[in-house]
Amino acid sequence: MDDLEFRRRVIAQPHNEEQDIADYAKQDPEHQQFIEQMQELDDSLTQALDIPVPKGLADRILANTPEFNDEYNTPSNESQVNEAAEDNVINAQSRFKLGGTPLAMAASLLVAIGAFFFTSSEHNVAYGAGEHALTHIYHEINSLEKTNEISLQTVNEKFAELGGKLDELPGKVTYLMFCDFKGQRGLHLVFESDYGPMTVFIVPSKAQSFGIGDNDFSDQRFAGHIDRGPDADTILVASLGAPVDQYTSRINSAIRWLH
Repeated sequence: MDDLEFRRRVIAQPHNEEQDIADYAKQDPEHQQFIEQMQELDDSLTQALDIPVPKGLADRILANTPEFNDEYNTPSNESQVNEAAEDNVINAQSRFKLGGTPLAMAASLLVAIGAFFFTSSEHNVAYGAGEHALTHIYHEINSLEKTNEISLQTVNEKFAELGGKLDELPGKVTYLMFCDFKGQRGLHLVFESDYGPMTVFIVPSKAQSFGIGDNDFSDQRFAGHIDRGPDADTILVASLGAPVDQYTSRINSAIRWLH
């Protein structure tokens, strides 16, 4: 099992208890953290969609149904009206109570389908690195709120697994982890700057370079810049108006590859 398969299966079934998933998660604390994040998201979806049926809803619906009123709106059929209302309350509860297992499975399936299209190799050909970076950030938006400092030594211990090191940092690093960036294992870190938190992805490009798409990209909230190099592609994303190209150059000038 590789990281991509692991993430796809966890996204599709966050509460998956299969042994191979558990064994793979034990290899890296970040894998277990990812499982917990997906489980929290799945639980949140279930809670948000668990909508109770308002009391008396069936009665109100029936009272406004002409066909029903024409047939049953007589004193002699009052018991039939009550029985029909009770039956409809039961049916409505079973139909509209959205917190059950079928809905959770459906929600997980929708998330899994979306994840598949964002990560499948065919889609990667047409899906630019900039768009993928933005999607990745929104998926882990809480990473921008971290404040605890991570040392340069800790950063380089992880970076060394990808064959590189940083001579210096452009700001206080507050978030650090490996990530699956379009099927490639990369380094994902967030650092503080004069323009707020900035996110940078450093993805080795020996196997695949993200040469498709513009160097600059943006949406209504973020702007980013891609620097494509012989050893790695560096993708930096920050708030609109930040000089992302300047910070990307600073990071690239500090990278050393351990050949």
